[in-house]
Amino acid sequence: MSAESTLAELRDATAAELAPMFEQMEWAEDEISAARHRHPRAADTLHHSFALLRPTSDRMSTEFVYRGHCRELLDRVACREDTRPGTAAETVLAMCEVATATPLSSSGAGLLFRMWEQAFPGQARIDHHLEHRETLHGERIDDAEAETRAKLAVPDRVLGPIECTGWHHGAQVTCAYAPPPTLPFEPRTALMVSGR
Repeated sequence: MSAESTLAELRDATAAELAPMFEQMEWAEDEISAARHRHPRAADTLHHSFALLRPTSDRMSTEFVYRGHCRELLDRVACREDTRPGTAAETVLAMCEVATATPLSSSGAGLLFRMWEQAFPGQARIDHHLEHRETLHGERIDDAEAETRAKLAVPDRVLGPIECTGWHHGAQVTCAYAPPPTLPFEPRTALMVSGR
């Protein structure tokens, strides 16, 4: 086997291994763009929120699951809410994991179905009796949601200090986080200001 064919195989294997990660990055960028349109006043902050969108489960390789997770986090950023608690998508994944080990209680099933509706509004409904469950078990589902989101919290999922150079994706922009532009020194202006 020649060195060229070995390098080509290595290149192809590396590209195949990285492709899913790059695909997730594209989904995240799409969700950031959509969030910027939904929340124009927070557009600059949302642009700098990519680091918050790390997948927390291998199951987030499924596009609609990851997008639901990103959408909720970005809406929290726009509303200046805490980004650490578990998302609805993370809750669905956790409840599905629990359901493989033990039957869900009525409130546990209600939580799963509620979170599914919140995280994946474009997907087929998995419980056509959710309103009935909410009427019967709403308070217990509320308690289960609060407890589960707290248990699934990611302590370091916070937006740190933002530094911006004034360039977003190769385009110069006016960003709230960029330093103000420096104006070139003009001697005449300086003389006029000093009164000379």
